[in-house]
Amino acid sequence: SAVQKQEIQWQRWSRDIIPELLKPYLQYLQASESLRVVVDSPVDHRSQCLTCVVHPLTICCLEEVEITYCACTPAPIHLMERGLFACSPVAPSLAVDLRVLEFMRRLFVRLTPNTTAWCEALESFLDAQGYQLKSKDNLRRRFSNAYHWYTVLTIHAEDHITGLVHPPQVSEQQGARLQPSDYLCARCPLCFGGDGSQRANADQEDLDCIVCLDACFTQKRTKNPRNSATHDPPNPISTVFIPESEVKAMELFIEKQRSLPPSHHDSSHKPQGDSFEDGMRVPMSVLDGCGDSFHAADEKRKKASTNFFADTGLMALLCRHDHVLWLVNMTSAGEKQHYALVLLKYLFEHLPKTTTVGLLYDIGCQLERSCRKWRLLDEEILSRLKFGISVFHAYGHQWPCQIIYHPRKCVGFGLSDGEGCERLWSSLKMLIPILQVSGYHQRLFVLDKQIRHFDRKAFAALGQWLNKKWTLCRSKKMVALESLHALHIDMKTLREEWAAQVHSQTQPLPRQSKTNGAKLLAHILSLEKSVQDYQSRVDQLEMELVNDRVNDIMDFDLQRTAARSLLSKATKALQQKKSALGVSAQTDLYLLRNNKWLQTQTNAQALKVRIRERLRQRKFELECLEGSSRNSVNGNHLQSHVESSIKRREPAISHLITTYNTLCDELLGMIRLQKAPPGAIPPLPIPTKGIFQLDVDSDIWQDSGSGEGSSEPPKWLVDAGVRKGIRLMLEVDRCNEEERRLSRERSVLQEWFSMEWQNLQKTLENAAEYYKYHLQLHSHALLAVYLDWEAKVQHIPHAWVPSRNWGPTGEDVAKFVAAASHDPGVKEGAEHPTDNLSEDYESDAVGILSEGDDELLLGMEEMLLEGECNMGESGEEEITDDEEWLEDIGNGYLPSSPVKLPTKRCRH
Repeated sequence: SAVQKQEIQWQRWSRDIIPELLKPYLQYLQASESLRVVVDSPVDHRSQCLTCVVHPLTICCLEEVEITYCACTPAPIHLMERGLFACSPVAPSLAVDLRVLEFMRRLFVRLTPNTTAWCEALESFLDAQGYQLKSKDNLRRRFSNAYHWYTVLTIHAEDHITGLVHPPQVSEQQGARLQPSDYLCARCPLCFGGDGSQRANADQEDLDCIVCLDACFTQKRTKNPRNSATHDPPNPISTVFIPESEVKAMELFIEKQRSLPPSHHDSSHKPQGDSFEDGMRVPMSVLDGCGDSFHAADEKRKKASTNFFADTGLMALLCRHDHVLWLVNMTSAGEKQHYALVLLKYLFEHLPKTTTVGLLYDIGCQLERSCRKWRLLDEEILSRLKFGISVFHAYGHQWPCQIIYHPRKCVGFGLSDGEGCERLWSSLKMLIPILQVSGYHQRLFVLDKQIRHFDRKAFAALGQWLNKKWTLCRSKKMVALESLHALHIDMKTLREEWAAQVHSQTQPLPRQSKTNGAKLLAHILSLEKSVQDYQSRVDQLEMELVNDRVNDIMDFDLQRTAARSLLSKATKALQQKKSALGVSAQTDLYLLRNNKWLQTQTNAQALKVRIRERLRQRKFELECLEGSSRNSVNGNHLQSHVESSIKRREPAISHLITTYNTLCDELLGMIRLQKAPPGAIPPLPIPTKGIFQLDVDSDIWQDSGSGEGSSEPPKWLVDAGVRKGIRLMLEVDRCNEEERRLSRERSVLQEWFSMEWQNLQKTLENAAEYYKYHLQLHSHALLAVYLDWEAKVQHIPHAWVPSRNWGPTGEDVAKFVAAASHDPGVKEGAEHPTDNLSEDYESDAVGILSEGDDELLLGMEEMLLEGECNMGESGEEEITDDEEWLEDIGNGYLPSSPVKLPTKRCRH
């Protein structure tokens, strides 16, 4: 059958032809000076083999070429000697010039790989030039075959030369491992390079390495239209993908663990009310709130249909320098925890048992909760693993969670943002259309090839990366220090106030059985307000339909359905709450409606919750819009329409803010007229400027103001100078951590390069003659990046006294510079991608997260502080309209994008 024929041909390529082609390919590269010089074709001598049958063969390559071959020397070997690559392993009918294939290889990592369009353009061009291919019906298949296996050959050659410099070592057991594995060192020299002798001298609070984790559901693959259960054959190359068997084993392990009683759950000792779970630093109520805010925490929520897609997405583990460590191919509809855990398992297996790791994940709090609750990771690993949340998605978390997990407030993370995965998904967006219809192994092959391209570019730009981060860090630190000195508050006071704030705002909600009725009444008032708002929205939509003001009926139907659903849920919840009231409680409700202070305070608090929800919803919609704009080629009209719809809702949010500020003024007036409870603290108004940026330190997230108040409110709550000082102090602390890490990385980079250069020189001395040319190219590539790195990092201080210099002597550099000035091709091995790094890896990063987003993310803190204080002192919980959405969080079901209100969603 055709499938069997393909498998046999694949095996011949993988087992026989590619290994045999390696030496003649390297020899041809040497003879042609890396394809820059035309080499005279050898005379085809008839094979003298006496044991094999000799076959003549005529091959098409614009002009016919005749060769003879036998089983000892296959046709692809003869063609390689002529600078041609065969389209099949036995009797090829087409051969392609290596220069053409090399151009395609470099082109198809910079734009969407489309051999069909390439072949159609080639046929059209050749027809116009008077060349007629005898069998152009299958040119695409034959040409694609040649291109694919040529790419495999180049990867084999690259790995082979690397293996000469770094011979494979005997694998160490993790317990005996003193340094990160060779694999990790090759993935990122800054994180895992160097000799490791100075790591023990690092600051105890500094993490040894920082990684980020995230999933992407746009990189899908549709099911085989023929319903074939088999995959296309695998490719014989190294890969960053974790084997499917390992992923499945982790899934089964988690299912087994979840079938056991949770570590802290004993029905006889179940805590009453809010409390801390074992090992966690934030209360259950906060974790439940974060879990309710994120899609990824709900594993049962479908993000990609398994009815249409065989592979639903990717999950990646990256270091802080955006180097891919491992990838996992996802096949489930939701973002299951076993994908993240198998990535972490692989990481710790490649690290010494003393290495500490910082993990930034959109739902890091939920992942830690499950790991401790169900014992998904050993305590030995958990003791070395510090969880955090990525900067860009921090706005979806509760304020106490941000205090503990936000990398700008958590010790050890420096200025790492945890958004490397987002930048990776952005750089891979061009592959989305082509990989949705590819084979299973072909999809992994294309992704591996693209990751290799990113590795080469990022490697050459390490010096530029360190220089940029050092400059930004120093600038940020100087600005923060100047502002901090202007406050005239000593650091000891600020640290004490920050410790008090953390302690106060991360405490469980106290048991208040006497005030449960009051909280229920406040909740009912909030629900009544919600029902009124939702009913107004439904009426508004109906009037738009009646007055014929609907431009897009599909969009209108979605909005109306969502509005009616919200109204129905809120009405049902209100009825349930009211039916639970007794006679005395109904009397209290009547009195509460007539208590001006309590009514105004409750309305203000409920209104602030609604403003937060609307701002989060707008942020999520903009995030979806940004993702759809990256993934859609013809979606400009839809993008413009959705963006205008989001903008139209801004005046409504501004109106809510104005109403809230009016209520704040009323409360302040009551306090001045002594119509409020003694010691009551007025809530802070919400500044309208910059409110749509959702800064992490904005007043929208702070809940100061309580019904009872206290005689001496803490300075971190009421003193604006202290609050500003705390933010600046934390910023200086993170900058200091970043400086120490950058200094260490600068020293590690020099150590790694010195060891690499020394290994290369030893290999050159003992290498075979035809290897020396390629090792010399590798030497030129290292010299090129050395000149760039040394110039970029020389102003960064060493973390320790360097034990070795860079390696190259002045004579080595002089020879290289002289050779490069006469022959620019000397730098060929480097591909020197530094200047173009931004095109592949950072062009979209500004839209995702830029250095200036620390300013953007400052807005949340002030308002969260205000809200949490009110929660802690008055005992009134945040009132939300969607309590019933929280399901199965206690059973380990997690949420990676925050859950917005169920209005229209932008689909990726």
